Amino acid sequence: MPLTTSPAHELGHLLAQHPMGWWMAGMLASALLALGGLAGLRGLRRAGPPLRRFVPIEARWWMLAAMAAAGGALAVAGVMLAELAESGAEGPWGVLDDALATGLRAQADTHVLRWFATLTHLGDTWVLTALALAVTGALWWRQHRLLATGWLLALAGNGVLTRILKNVFERVRPEHTHGVAEALGYSFPSGHSSASMVAYAMLAYLATRLLPPPWHAPAAMAAGLLVFTTGWSRVVLHVHYASDVLAGWLLGATWMVCTVVILESASRWRSTRSTFLVD
Repeated sequence: MPLTTSPAHELGHLLAQHPMGWWMAGMLASALLALGGLAGLRGLRRAGPPLRRFVPIEARWWMLAAMAAAGGALAVAGVMLAELAESGAEGPWGVLDDALATGLRAQADTHVLRWFATLTHLGDTWVLTALALAVTGALWWRQHRLLATGWLLALAGNGVLTRILKNVFERVRPEHTHGVAEALGYSFPSGHSSASMVAYAMLAYLATRLLPPPWHAPAAMAAGLLVFTTGWSRVVLHVHYASDVLAGWLLGATWMVCTVVILESASRWRSTRSTFLVD
């Protein structure tokens, strides 16, 4: 009787055959998604405070609406994260994880591995910590105290959430014996993926607040390229399953969006409160 393979199994093998090609395709898709996110942010700003039509006009309620929206987003993300983590070897995500990891190990090219071993440093803790401190210091020095606080809390909060989830799920990493890169600790979700999502997407957001409009689209596209590259490098290097990276992106994106919604609302709250005081 002939053996049959699932679509997830076939997709995993297809992705494993052309890691460089899928990297370039993924960067293009990520840049386009980032532009979509920028369009959404512009729409949010044109519409006014989140849930404006459903809350009283007083400015203090904007923050409550933002917090409620953030809490809902985190709840939905939590359900999706649990689904990814509990997919199991027989589920579609588990099959995709195993097929992709097996295919990449079987077809590993040393030059490709070394290339992605260099790129993966974009999500290293020391790189993002240095970036966090530098940006916080620059924002504080330029009197952007609210943005500095939001930026720092976004990165720190995501780090705490990632660490908690790793200890909750305790997923073992895929086998990586090529010697080009090594990673310790639990696998789910990917810390590199979630941290790079928050850091580079938040940098793009800061660009929309502090730089002229012509810089906004390039900043968003650059963030998309960096985020995808960091996450894909973890899969190619066999130090994470694909679902680890997807979960990291989901966690980081949700936390970043919550931070942006609250920052946008807080900025409007402050400006409206100032107007009330002047009147």
